[in-house]
Amino acid sequence: GKPAPEPVEHALELAGVPAERAVFVGDTVWDMRAGSRAGVRCVGVLCGGIPRTDLEKSGADAVYADPAHLLSSLCDSPLA
Repeated sequence: GKPAPEPVEHALELAGVPAERAVFVGDTVWDMRAGSRAGVRCVGVLCGGIPRTDLEKSGADAVYADPAHLLSSLCDSPLA
């Protein structure tokens, strides 16, 4: 379970995608830690109720209000 990286690593295997080409989106500090430990860039969304600073301290490269905000900001994202 999170924050262990194994579930993220398993998902990467199933998708056939290397960690450096993946992005992990989550709404908890455990999501950010699991993704970071698996070597994946992480994006946080605030709709889970976790403060922005907590997500950033846990490994989020970017934080958005919700999935719609993330989608509308992809072109300007640091992940682009």
